[in-house]
Amino acid sequence: MKNTCVCVASLLLLGTPSGTLLAWNPFERKSSFHEVALRDAELASIAVSAGWSAQAGETLLLELHNKLPGPVLCAGATVRLLSGKVMNKSFSPKLYVPAMAARQGGLAGVAKGQMKDYSIQCACWKRSDTGPCENPLAPSNP
Repeated sequence: MKNTCVCVASLLLLGTPSGTLLAWNPFERKSSFHEVALRDAELASIAVSAGWSAQAGETLLLELHNKLPGPVLCAGATVRLLSGKVMNKSFSPKLYVPAMAARQGGLAGVAKGQMKDYSIQCACWKRSDTGPCENPLAPSNP
């Protein structure tokens, strides 16, 4: 009996004889949405204010205003310094900005007076690559 329990438990853990794990998640929601990087026209709908606080001259503070119809998720920014060096910085955690809302985040290691320019990297959820940004969690979306 003991060996039978071990075999059944092993089969349940492995899922299939080939070792592929099959899982069922009761919280998983099937969706027709996928995450897509914002196009230039969509990025223009994200108003960004940047600066440094008097207390933290090594952290670039960004405030993002999302004017798109759906939420966006910003992973970070590419910062070009006056010296010509390019740095890729990440928000930790990523910055989630709901539609028609604003959020603030900081990028450590960007000293005041050293930055030439920056660009943010954000994505939103769409049904197709060319469609509009939408909220996949809205009750009207399947």
